[in-house]
Amino acid sequence: MLECRNLTVTRGGKPILTDLSLTLETGQLIVLLGENGAGKSTLLSAICDDISYQGTILWHGEPLNRRDALTLATERAVLLQHNRVNFAFNTTELIAMGRYPYQESTAEQARVVDELITQLALEKLAGRDVTHLSGGEFQRAQFARCLAQLNAHDPATQNKLMLLDEPTSALDLHHQHRVLSTAQRFAHQGNTVIAVLHDLNLASLYADRILLLDQGQIRSDGTPQDVLRLDVLQPIYQTGMQINLHPGYNIPMIFSEPLTGAPNA
Repeated sequence: MLECRNLTVTRGGKPILTDLSLTLETGQLIVLLGENGAGKSTLLSAICDDISYQGTILWHGEPLNRRDALTLATERAVLLQHNRVNFAFNTTELIAMGRYPYQESTAEQARVVDELITQLALEKLAGRDVTHLSGGEFQRAQFARCLAQLNAHDPATQNKLMLLDEPTSALDLHHQHRVLSTAQRFAHQGNTVIAVLHDLNLASLYADRILLLDQGQIRSDGTPQDVLRLDVLQPIYQTGMQINLHPGYNIPMIFSEPLTGAPNA
């Protein structure tokens, strides 16, 4: 379980998060939604302990920033929004970096990495220099590195924390679904996954719980059916939209409208 108590982050004298408190249970894929500057990535950065903050973040009842670094490296993995590598590793080597916290043979490391390469259909990228990958290809490789770091190849793995900052931003439709379905499956086996997304429909399809942030506060918290409603979304996004149920999944799908002439703008 992850708990944030009275979390406040200030940058340049401007509050980004203000007295934010939440509790996130294991076994869920939690999606953070909100406009640019709402505080989504800042919240992830605080949980990563990458920025200074006031308040307390607890992981299974213990302050996150007091946990042993090597132990925490096996419990928490992060996919950042901007995380390019300037060294000529190949994709297989990049994924294998996730195995650093583990004491294992070279053969076992190779087995785990190969399994993840197959799972995420990365075979064509395996030997390629990561500095020559497209943004989407690199994103997929880094996601595989997160899975390697958390032993996600093992269906018995539980009580891990995966933080994904816009993991689908550079991906085509097929790979968006592959990444999010993998993340959802990992969460449902007894882990916690927090993902920042901008695509409301992907959030509806995959989130167990949605937190809608605005000006550093949580404005709505609940299932996709609870949060993805016209009266909740329009004050935040300030654009015309229509909401209908997905014909196959009975979940809300959002159809945005041009700003000019939109009846609900």
